[in-house]
Amino acid sequence: MNERRSGPNTPSPSSTAGARWRRWLFPLLLVAATLAAFWPCVDFPFVELDDDRNFTQNTAWRGLAAANLEWMWNQYHIGHWHPLTWLSLALDYELWGKGPGGEPLAAPLHRTNLALHALGALAFYFLALELLRWTAGFVSARPDAPQPTCDQSLLLRACALLAALTWSLHPLRVESVAWVTERRDVLSGVFLTSCVLVYLRAARHGASWAWLAPSLALYCASLLSKAWGITLPVILLALDVWILKRPATSTRGGASWNRLLAEKLAFGALALWVALRAKEAQAQIGAVMTFEEHTLLERCAQAAYGLCFYVVKSLWPSGLSAHYLLEVEFRWDEPIHLAALAVVALVTGSLLFFVRRRPEWFATWFCYGVLVSPVLGFLQSGAQKVADRYAYLAAMPFSVALAGAVALACLRRASAERMQAAARAVLIGCAALAALLGVLANQQTRVWRSSESLFRRALEVEPDNYFVGHNLAVILWKESRFPEALEVEKASVAAHPGYGNHLARYTLGLLHQRLGQNELAEQAFRETVLIAPDNEGALNNLRSILQARGDQAGLLALYEQAAQSAERNRREDARRPVVMSVFAELARLYAARGDFERAKATWERARDHGVHASLTENAIGKLYLARGDLAEAQTRLVRAQQYDLRNPDLVLDLCDLFLRQGQVQDAATNAERVLAANPNNARARALLQQAQARGAAR
Repeated sequence: MNERRSGPNTPSPSSTAGARWRRWLFPLLLVAATLAAFWPCVDFPFVELDDDRNFTQNTAWRGLAAANLEWMWNQYHIGHWHPLTWLSLALDYELWGKGPGGEPLAAPLHRTNLALHALGALAFYFLALELLRWTAGFVSARPDAPQPTCDQSLLLRACALLAALTWSLHPLRVESVAWVTERRDVLSGVFLTSCVLVYLRAARHGASWAWLAPSLALYCASLLSKAWGITLPVILLALDVWILKRPATSTRGGASWNRLLAEKLAFGALALWVALRAKEAQAQIGAVMTFEEHTLLERCAQAAYGLCFYVVKSLWPSGLSAHYLLEVEFRWDEPIHLAALAVVALVTGSLLFFVRRRPEWFATWFCYGVLVSPVLGFLQSGAQKVADRYAYLAAMPFSVALAGAVALACLRRASAERMQAAARAVLIGCAALAALLGVLANQQTRVWRSSESLFRRALEVEPDNYFVGHNLAVILWKESRFPEALEVEKASVAAHPGYGNHLARYTLGLLHQRLGQNELAEQAFRETVLIAPDNEGALNNLRSILQARGDQAGLLALYEQAAQSAERNRREDARRPVVMSVFAELARLYAARGDFERAKATWERARDHGVHASLTENAIGKLYLARGDLAEAQTRLVRAQQYDLRNPDLVLDLCDLFLRQGQVQDAATNAERVLAANPNNARARALLQQAQARGAAR
């Protein structure tokens, strides 16, 4: 937009040159301040908080080959689908992120994260400036909007800088910038902010599809980087109503409601598609809690807590952590949750009461709530209650509101002669805030310098955080600091002794074992099996201990106890895993003792426990086969195959029975059937050769 005075006075060439200079000075200062605040992260290593599972242990993302690209676009990983984020990481890896052995390097990925955040800050500066122009009335959908003077323009740019600095330098941004895993935050943020900026420019020009199409493309890129922008169509409609004032069919430049809703349909279709993919990704790892585990009232209380949490942490960013634990026994009627519900209701009601007089106040609160709503816990997944990174986009409305309040106050109260002084005052405030927030962000960034410092800081914030405690113990274990790890793991188990923390109890046993405390190790393993019979590590360790003693009776008692625990757990929670291996080993132990009836009964218990009938019938058939009862064995094995026609092992077990019965042709037919589907099945080939040899001998 050309900057000129609204009156007859035309700005001098020197003032025009100064305006151009200021136009790029503020963005450059913003980028420099952002880079300086987060610069310590550029040489940090990966942290063992999903960075290991995403990058060091995962090879699928490393490169741009067809197989890599297919994985990025078609596979879910740890409950997420963000192909464009993986593509950006793969580009980093190919260009400068590959070590001498092909291993990924963390530093180049950190640098790109920081560069993307700086680029996002730049985009947000121009977005804030555009919103301020609309709010102040210098831009509208009508061509006759008044133009700001040079001093007014300077004030608006200073206020836009204020908005961008309070957002980009805030310590709540550290998690998204300093954590390589959260590349998806900074990348999606750049695209989403640019999308809204282009949308606002489109509104200036009659919202033609020549402008809306690029906005839609940027939105698609944002969603392919991370799904949390799915609520944007609602945000755009809110901007139309409260900021752009577009729903006015009788006003030149306005738009009908039908037009506004039609514009949002394309955005909504993209959002729906990505939301469904995100839901599938979460369901794949079973991360989403059921309403039996986390009731609707509890979810509302958690959401209210989150709404208050991000506002409080934005105003007073102390006690920040990489992980805020969702209570094992979450209660909606705890005082803090009741207070949060009351505050949210009071704030929302008050803003609604003043919505006609101060629509921008309600618009800010509304946009904040909508932006953060996907991560408030209504569809709770994982063990986190809130997270610093969830405020990455949601904090933007508050920064714009602050800048807007300052800009409007100055425009309304400052005379033309004092407008430049007001702009200088805003710039002084920007410098002070940048210094304060920059120092705080720099300090918080250094917390991410290693996995140990990250987890120790989280335990300082929440000493009872069993999840973080277990992670810290594992880090200390890897560094051979076994006594320290033991004490940390003890605290983790004490904080949560139940099933959700059984890995900590198992690790406690390993640490006791490593320190030569064998009795304590055995006790820890037994307690692990008691609460988590699906923990194969604990079972295998106990099995080795008992076998070394020659205690067969003790081994049988162990697996009987594990089977009973598995049955009890499934009765209490149908989502607990089906532990077939425990019943299989228990049946084997009974069979080895010659106790056919108990071995058979064990497989029947396994069927009641949730093991598929095809497997239990097949196992019982093999028991009859070992006993020599070929007729009953055939009945069971045929029944098992009928339950599951696609399991080749069931077909081959029946094939083995046919050979024993001398039914050579039936055996050959079944083996050939398996080989037709899988020519490399060695067992099928061996059985076919046996059948052919016997047939030839006849």
